[in-house]
Amino acid sequence: MVKKFACALFIVLSLIGTLKAESVAVNAYLKEDVITLSDQLQLVVEISSEKKVKVVAPPAPQIPGFSFRNVVGSTSYKYSMINNHLFTTHIQTFTYVYNPQKTGSFTIPSFKVKVENKDYYTPSLTVQVKESSPAPPPQKQYNLSPFLNPFGDELFNPNLIEGEVFLLCIPETDFAYVGEPVIISYYLYTEQPVEAFYAESEKDFEGYGKEVFLQPSSIKYESTVYNSKSYKRALIKQDAIFPHKAGRLQMPILTGQAQLLGFLNKTISSKPCWINVKPLPAGAPAGFTGAVGNFTVSQSVSSTKLNLGDALTFTINISGRGNFSQFTAAPFPPVDKFQVSAPYIQDKLANVIEGTRFIHYTLLPRETGELTIPGYTFSWFDSSSGVYRTFNGATQKIKVHQANILSYFSGLLEKDKPQALNPLLNLAYYPDFKNYSTEPWFWLILALCAISLIISGLVARENRLRELEPVAYAQKTAHRILTKYLRQATEAAGKLSTDFYPLAESGLMDYLARKYGVSKSLPTPELIDALRMKDMPPELLDQLEQFLLQCQKARFMPGGAEAEKLDEALHQLRSLVQALSRFKPEKESSKKNRVATPQPGINSKNKEQE
Repeated sequence: MVKKFACALFIVLSLIGTLKAESVAVNAYLKEDVITLSDQLQLVVEISSEKKVKVVAPPAPQIPGFSFRNVVGSTSYKYSMINNHLFTTHIQTFTYVYNPQKTGSFTIPSFKVKVENKDYYTPSLTVQVKESSPAPPPQKQYNLSPFLNPFGDELFNPNLIEGEVFLLCIPETDFAYVGEPVIISYYLYTEQPVEAFYAESEKDFEGYGKEVFLQPSSIKYESTVYNSKSYKRALIKQDAIFPHKAGRLQMPILTGQAQLLGFLNKTISSKPCWINVKPLPAGAPAGFTGAVGNFTVSQSVSSTKLNLGDALTFTINISGRGNFSQFTAAPFPPVDKFQVSAPYIQDKLANVIEGTRFIHYTLLPRETGELTIPGYTFSWFDSSSGVYRTFNGATQKIKVHQANILSYFSGLLEKDKPQALNPLLNLAYYPDFKNYSTEPWFWLILALCAISLIISGLVARENRLRELEPVAYAQKTAHRILTKYLRQATEAAGKLSTDFYPLAESGLMDYLARKYGVSKSLPTPELIDALRMKDMPPELLDQLEQFLLQCQKARFMPGGAEAEKLDEALHQLRSLVQALSRFKPEKESSKKNRVATPQPGINSKNKEQE
């Protein structure tokens, strides 16, 4: 039983570890599995991963009856919300385009895709090619040039095989203040057909922090002119830069692989670029905490009338564009008649620099009456005008009434109020609190811990019994051995096999040796005498002796086993096992006490004779 529990636990943990470790999935499919000679075959290879991995387009597989034309790569993201947790799946797609050469049914063999030094294999696929219809409607003629975008018009001049391909880092402004967020864009400029770009690294420099602002899922070209020359360009990435020191700062250098012609890769890096950062002017307000940008600020309270012991929420709303990740909440103004909690900050941002920040304070009144909450003060540096600005909120009048027993249950029947007994703090003010008891993995861990404790207890009990009471342990394991051999002997009898007799004899001898401490190598007469010394009943000894002699006689029995005799022997074995299981030998200590204690009848008779 212990081994079964241990094996089950090992299998469960192995499955959990496998699921956790497996974060890459490779799949291949056909957009159409039945096409005509005038159509194109599109083989799609899709690589999904929990994190961003570097993947180079696999070599185009050779398909009999088809000529390879082109491959196009793209990147996308899939977001899913599970148990209030946001999960991101990175998807890289490679579309291989083929032209059919003849009709028939063709098999696309499985081929290898290498992802982070690990090999994955696609499933084999089948495509059927039919003759084109006799009178096809007018349709576009496909250009077999590898410089053609298979999903649109021609993007590039096929004569410019040696055209330029480079990356430019373009900041939205050349001048900024310390702390002011600046968006920098990385554009791919090309005269060649670049079908995919894979970012590999970014080299950072001193003087700033950064966050990803935008990551396009695919390459979308537009026509532009750079240095009096026409190019196609596509946005690769945008970063938000937060400078924290003044001076001329060099921006990150992006390096990646540009995929050309479907099978050539070229490593390129963005050209260096700088921004000039000006220090913040002197004279910052006393409550300035580092906010830089363009903001609008307001304040509000959840209620102006409450009972003593009730809590209210004081909220500051900061909206606009700025360095939300770089500043903290200003201290709450001093107030003696309220107990003030630490600030709880809640951000609702469209991106890393635009949106709204809510700063919540929970206040508990200390006394009744009309109490005053001073206005909140928030200061920031307005980067558009170059001056400091301060929001001074209005004072709030709060009426606090004496509480009674009924006030502790106020709001319980109202849907818009907290369903809790006052004066407990309303947990709705802390929406990011995670109740892990509702998560499936929480109960899975508890179940595994409980199973581990049970298994450990059973193993410890077995070890303790084996060390401290070896006789009792041997007797306990004897029943397991007997049950095992009985099951094997029953199976042999069902097959009319003469193995029944050796199995039955071995099981009985092993059982008697473990339970009564007799040798397994004793002849049958000596074994019976040894068991008779153990106070085994005479009728049980006779039954055991007859069965053992029958087993020994059957070893030398010529011919196969007879069904009637095996069935009768199996019945005798089961009766013998039941009788042995019911018989419990008397312990040695009690046996000695019984021999040493004189009988009352004998003592009285001796006294009369005296």
